[in-house]
Amino acid sequence: MRGVGRQEIAVLLFVLSCACVYGMKIDFSRLRQLRKPFILEKRGPSEAANSCPPDKPFLCKTAGACIPLEYICNHVRDCPEGFDENPLLCNAKNRPSVEEIEDFLIKNEKWIIPKLFDGADPELVAHSLAVASDLEDLKLMVGMGEDAADNLHEAFLAVLDGDERPLRKMGMPDEEWYDVSYMLDKFREGGLNV
Repeated sequence: MRGVGRQEIAVLLFVLSCACVYGMKIDFSRLRQLRKPFILEKRGPSEAANSCPPDKPFLCKTAGACIPLEYICNHVRDCPEGFDENPLLCNAKNRPSVEEIEDFLIKNEKWIIPKLFDGADPELVAHSLAVASDLEDLKLMVGMGEDAADNLHEAFLAVLDGDERPLRKMGMPDEEWYDVSYMLDKFREGGLNV
């Protein structure tokens, strides 16, 4: 039995050394934590479809409870469990959709993901940008390091100042300035504290 354990270690070391010799990079930094739990499910697994009527399309977590969209985030608990006043939900209500954010991130993936989000998965970043309250929340949800967090803060300040030069230094193509400034403004206007 001991020989098998030693053989496995020997094979692992051999594979790692071969990978390094041939110039392959092994990135262990992504093993820090599992980040997918921040992508919250809207409903439980047993509820496959929205059974709400068209005039009350928002399905509360309590089965069968539906409310009109205008009742969401109005500072009145309309759902029995108060889900309609959840801070994450209220943040998401005032920001671009996750799909729109993800499309934007994928379009700019070559520079924005490595420079502003430490190479994190665009889907995770999109969900996090939709619900985070501030940059510290976003940093924790995405797992960003200090450099990326500083770059993101600098990007928001550049947009506030109308100065695209800091973003160009980070690798933003010239033609993307209007899209980037529009999207970062939408996050700030949607309640993301920078």
